[in-house]
Amino acid sequence: MNKDSIYAIVDLETTGTSVKTGDRIIQFGCAMVQHGKVIDQIALDINPEREVPTNILQLTHLSPQRLKVAPYFEDVAATISQLLRDTVFVAHNVNFDYPFLNAELQRVGQPALKLAAIDTVELAQVLLPTAVSYRLSDLTQLLAIEHTNPHQADSDAVVTAQLFIALSQRLANLPLVTRQALAKCATRSARETGLYFAVHAQQNATPLPDYLYVSHGLALRKKSVTTTRLTTSAKTYPATDAEKKHYLRPLLKWRKTQGKMMDLIYANYAEQPQPMILEAATGLGKSLGYLLPFSFHLQGQQKLVVSTSTAVLQTQFVQQTVPLLNQLLDIDLQAAIVKSPQHYIDLAKFSQALTVADKVKQIQLLKMKLLVWLTMTKTGDFAELHLTTYHSPLFAEISHHSHELVATDAPFATDDFWLAAHKQQQQADILVTNHAFLSQHVNDEQFFPKNSYLVVDEAQQFPDAALKASSQQIISGAITQLLKRLHKTLTGTEQPTLATLLSNDPVAHYNVVSLDYGLSEFSQLLQQLQQQLYLDFIAEQIPLERRNGFIERPLAETELTEWVTANRGFGQKLRRLLNDCLLLADKLDQYLLNEQASWLVSEQKLWLDFNQQVHELMQVRQLLRDVFTQLADADHGQLVWLTLKDYGDAASLTLQLSRLDITPVVERLLQHFAPPVFTGATLTVAHKFDYFEQQMGLSADAVVEKRFASPFRYKRQAAFYVVADGPAIRGAADHAYTNYVARAVYALTHDNQRQTLVLFNSLQMIAEVYRALMQTNLPLQREIFAQGVTGSKERITKRFSLSQRGILLGTGSFWEGIDLPKEALEQLVIARLPFEAPDGILTRARYQKLTAAKLNPFFKEALPKATMRLHQGFGRLIRTSADRGVMVVLDDRIVTTSYGKRMLKTLPASLPKTTADLVEVVAAADEFFARKV
Repeated sequence: MNKDSIYAIVDLETTGTSVKTGDRIIQFGCAMVQHGKVIDQIALDINPEREVPTNILQLTHLSPQRLKVAPYFEDVAATISQLLRDTVFVAHNVNFDYPFLNAELQRVGQPALKLAAIDTVELAQVLLPTAVSYRLSDLTQLLAIEHTNPHQADSDAVVTAQLFIALSQRLANLPLVTRQALAKCATRSARETGLYFAVHAQQNATPLPDYLYVSHGLALRKKSVTTTRLTTSAKTYPATDAEKKHYLRPLLKWRKTQGKMMDLIYANYAEQPQPMILEAATGLGKSLGYLLPFSFHLQGQQKLVVSTSTAVLQTQFVQQTVPLLNQLLDIDLQAAIVKSPQHYIDLAKFSQALTVADKVKQIQLLKMKLLVWLTMTKTGDFAELHLTTYHSPLFAEISHHSHELVATDAPFATDDFWLAAHKQQQQADILVTNHAFLSQHVNDEQFFPKNSYLVVDEAQQFPDAALKASSQQIISGAITQLLKRLHKTLTGTEQPTLATLLSNDPVAHYNVVSLDYGLSEFSQLLQQLQQQLYLDFIAEQIPLERRNGFIERPLAETELTEWVTANRGFGQKLRRLLNDCLLLADKLDQYLLNEQASWLVSEQKLWLDFNQQVHELMQVRQLLRDVFTQLADADHGQLVWLTLKDYGDAASLTLQLSRLDITPVVERLLQHFAPPVFTGATLTVAHKFDYFEQQMGLSADAVVEKRFASPFRYKRQAAFYVVADGPAIRGAADHAYTNYVARAVYALTHDNQRQTLVLFNSLQMIAEVYRALMQTNLPLQREIFAQGVTGSKERITKRFSLSQRGILLGTGSFWEGIDLPKEALEQLVIARLPFEAPDGILTRARYQKLTAAKLNPFFKEALPKATMRLHQGFGRLIRTSADRGVMVVLDDRIVTTSYGKRMLKTLPASLPKTTADLVEVVAAADEFFARKV
């Protein structure tokens, strides 16, 4: 493989994925590339001598008649072998095409190809690190490569060739230091893909572009940090509609309700402000509705903190909303995102990680991805990578941690992303954060200055986010794994260890051995505590019929208080032992810090690993202290419970704590900030704020309440249908109802291309409906995504948004927080009314608390929560004034029960509502979309 090599970009279309079970090639496409240009191409239809599945024919747009007159593979095998001789084989997912082709060649008596092979999927993963998807169709869209006939071998081969050329150019344009680092990391790449990186590492260096520089062996993008705080010029608030129109037009449409929201907020903070609860319906433009009036109150004196629910919304606010306001008002407000340090890459740690070749392919690939990303990112925020999970151990190894301070003379100190982010936050007028971070750091002036203005946006999600953030676990598998990792670092069998590293220093070596022994004792004590909890609360107290599978056991206050009192000495012994271990660890750490200059790079990485593990151990100590304090002072605002993966397995026991209400968090929030604004599209139930105020612990007398209607024309833009001929719901495991849902989804989607979101209450029902749909011919026409089955929420959301005829089956957070405007979502199906399962341990505890207070849990919590969620689900459908869509509810309880009718009233009054049989609903939906607007 060299600069003059000819690359054969190959794509196969086949009857299936397994040669062993008789699948065959039906199309062979190849495009030859040399010196960055396509120099030749060939396409062949091939008779597979067997029936081709219907879905393959539909996917490839081939016909049985066309394949019947095509040559057999043995007739063209020699030609294909000759064509590919002395080339480098390239394919999109090369580990499918290359072995499949070789198996077919050998089947007909031809020798297997012995070519170097490159995978364009892997090249794209490395060289396009921020891409949302690496499917060929999505990459061609990203790079503006025309792809006229997807899933046809000739078209796919030419398009893959153009992709290969584009990726090769990107690789060649990278700084030499990055190309060399990529070659070192490409030790576990697919086939000879690593060799391709090595070839480019040998090419001459090119001048660095102006936006890049090299620091300590890493090529980085230059970033600018505001050095002075830029604020609004002294302008007068636009009090009249005409003045507001002057600012907003022609970029934005004038909405009178938005203007009223602006006036209300501005007036409230002009003199004696009060907390505000403002429901601003979808389409009103609430972000500008509160940002514009606050911008006139800031004037460089105070900051505005905006808390929202997702990272996507934070980024949109900083990159779109604030710049838009600056453009409208001709001002220069600065905004910065506030999040935990672990979201940012630590360049020193990453540089150390690069020196060690990991045995896990995905970790090496991730390192390569990060090397290219560093030439692109100005923030160092991992969220830019659009990964579906950040659970790789590499992220724990190379991220910042809150306890660490970056010394000004440390390597990469001037390049550090976390320091840059913190400086940006200090200079910013507007700080944007998320609900969980705000609830955990509400009093921390390092992040949020006292008396700052505060807007809690998407406030309906704040209670759940704050409760989830308050949950704590002890005696969990994570702590056990940490102790195992520490043992491996200290005295484990894999080299190097700290024991071998310090074998020539008796004092330091003794400290290592003593620490390992102390941690072993600590681990044994934890196991004893685990066993004691199991014996006292699980072993004999779980009924015989429940002694299998997953077990949850809440602990009553009285038995908890008695147990803590009886085991107080045990807890103190546990904490004392951990304190002793941490004192030893600190001594060892100081010694290692002084000696590190004389070590090999791999030995320095060992110290960094140890340092990180000790920090995690410090967090365990804090957790122990907090938990035992909270256990001793048990109150009505928290729940303590045990979970067990399986009865009899005491080692799988976990002790968990969670608050049942967030009143203390809200009280601290009210004390730290200026009176806040709570806003969202769904804060009321039956047009009242009672339920939200109950969740937040707010008094209606002490807040300003206001609802602002949506500007959307629901009468024209949407239609609402209830299916009347479905079976009655008999229980959670109602297979007849599940089959009905599957039939209804099929009927609503099989004869059209409308993007459809189906919302459920449980993952179990999603799995059953998905299985039923896969038995039909629907997968031949539509892409079906199912949460918990075909991928994580993040992955299937991305794939659904890129699809043009997708069906997504989701639950949980799919009811809110996803933005799919226009054709991205046209049909919304509600499988069941969104009541949460009453048997969840936290739900049961909240219901018991309400019952004890002589309140009805159904009417006080279950119904308001489900009503709010139904409203949130409807909010997914119409996102802009250009959207059109239908909502179909399969659960007829919404029109046959009194509580269902109460839920129905939460939807816009102007929304046309119809109840009919399924056949009539399908026809009515088709008619709605056929209607011209």
